[in-house]
Amino acid sequence: MKNLKLFLIAILGLLPTLIVNAQTNVLSSGMSIQGIARDDKNEALANIDQLDLVFTVYYLVGASTSPTVILSRTATVKTDNFGVFSYVLVIDKDHYNLISTQSAYLRVSQGNVVFSDEKLQTVPYAIYAQNGVPTGTIAAYVGTSAPAGWMICDGGVIPNDPYYANLKAVLGNASNTPDLRAMFLRGAGSGNGKTGPAVRGAQLDEIKSHLHAVAITTNGNGEHSHTITRRSNPDNGAYDTRDERKTEGSAITSDRAILGSFSTSGVGNHTHNVNGNTANTGGTETRPINWGVNWIIKI
Repeated sequence: MKNLKLFLIAILGLLPTLIVNAQTNVLSSGMSIQGIARDDKNEALANIDQLDLVFTVYYLVGASTSPTVILSRTATVKTDNFGVFSYVLVIDKDHYNLISTQSAYLRVSQGNVVFSDEKLQTVPYAIYAQNGVPTGTIAAYVGTSAPAGWMICDGGVIPNDPYYANLKAVLGNASNTPDLRAMFLRGAGSGNGKTGPAVRGAQLDEIKSHLHAVAITTNGNGEHSHTITRRSNPDNGAYDTRDERKTEGSAITSDRAILGSFSTSGVGNHTHNVNGNTANTGGTETRPINWGVNWIIKI
């Protein structure tokens, strides 16, 4: 077989398949690749029905020269009268984030022969827009598990993988997602007469300083006295009416002789001071009405 040379004349970008709604949902995408296949004499390989090529998208980590493969596809293409071929490289949703956040390359080869090895340029990076939002974006989500390209903010461990490197960096090289269970989000910094938390910081529960004053004094119109009347009894003794008892075999009567009466002192004028707190009622926190969601963060 002749040694082939492949000249890519265009990488036209993405061909997304979409559901159009309030929020566009990308189901699948592809990079449209067009090139000219030539032999070692630089002559176009025209009208070839089966030309087997390998399309590989990869990126390099740091100064490493060993590629980290994002995806690889083997395809059979055919050329026209001018040696031109076209191919759409299908990209799965799981690959969106890596292509959009890394300096990705496209390699086209046949066997051990590499025909083209080029860095992807601006147009293919339209996939970044499909990816939706930048790394570190937090959104409310009603699902119980995070969708592709996101993690739930429950304090879970972020895997030690280059795929998550950008998320770790935006979180300050954290090893875990922020734990936002049972928490509200608030704008960071000071403004509008208020002070919020620092970015990636938390504020604990707090109630603004206030009081419930209680100071009650009853009025002093409570002066009064008690009158005690003394009567005779059959034994010529004397006792007061409050201590009157039935003698054995006789009934109590109210016509016994009154021996005298007296009143208690009238120094009963007094007040009652009341000081204290309102009743301890309520729950375990102060909160507005709310509805439960999962906070998710973009990888």
